[in-house]
Amino acid sequence: MQARALRIMITLALVIGSLSALTVSAFSPDQPHFERTWARTDLPVAAGHVDRTWMWGPEPFTGVMTESYTDAPGGERLVRYTDKSRMEDNSFRAESPWDVTNGLIALELITGQMQIGDDEFVENEPSQVHVAGDPDAQSPTFASFSHVLDREPHEPGATITQTISRDGSVGDNPDLARHGVLAAHEVPETGRLVAVPFWEFMNSTGTVYADGEFRNANLFETPFFAIGFPITGAYWVHVPVDGEPRDVLTQCFERRCLTYTPGNPQGWEVESANIGRAYYHWRYE
Repeated sequence: MQARALRIMITLALVIGSLSALTVSAFSPDQPHFERTWARTDLPVAAGHVDRTWMWGPEPFTGVMTESYTDAPGGERLVRYTDKSRMEDNSFRAESPWDVTNGLIALELITGQMQIGDDEFVENEPSQVHVAGDPDAQSPTFASFSHVLDREPHEPGATITQTISRDGSVGDNPDLARHGVLAAHEVPETGRLVAVPFWEFMNSTGTVYADGEFRNANLFETPFFAIGFPITGAYWVHVPVDGEPRDVLTQCFERRCLTYTPGNPQGWEVESANIGRAYYHWRYE
């Protein structure tokens, strides 16, 4: 029995090891800095070590490709798209972890200003892709948030009850106070207040993969590394999620839009919108 148990343990170890290796190598063996960035938060999820939201996604949905960027060598840089974001090769001017960036793509989708250089932009239309929940004709889109870029709906410590509709209009639903969500942390760079669930998520710890091992550490090297500074306040939207109408709190940052869904399983209350998919659709399709 002991020998059999030992064989089972060895087999399980090999399976888990194979899963980790396959997941990493499937991502981008020729771009180790892309692989490293993805693996920190998402390899523990892919390998089954933790049950929590993805920050990039299970795997990229494009190969490594080039995009115009006038301040990169030769005017181009390597990028790769995942569900939740875009990875950019920034190694020509920065070291880890900033050798991989993901751009101000939420800001681009909201304003329609596509960035092609540090200070160069191409004018486009804001994205009409929905931010949270299932696709729905009434759900707010990235373009909806363009109407609240200059609006701060909250006082520090206030309970968030403000709502946003698809046309960008702001309402107030006192019943949403039952969720007990506060606007708490002010970010001086933009003067915005971050809703408590998002600030806790941005500063959370858990199992990460770094330096060739799984260990407990901050999920992000800095709170703003993968998310950016907040550019809007936090607003509630009432949208279908898996076909069921739900209250979802949404706040957009420079690089991501985060959602908080009360009642979701632990580890999935806060999620990153599928902004990589939305951006690729907006830019190319």
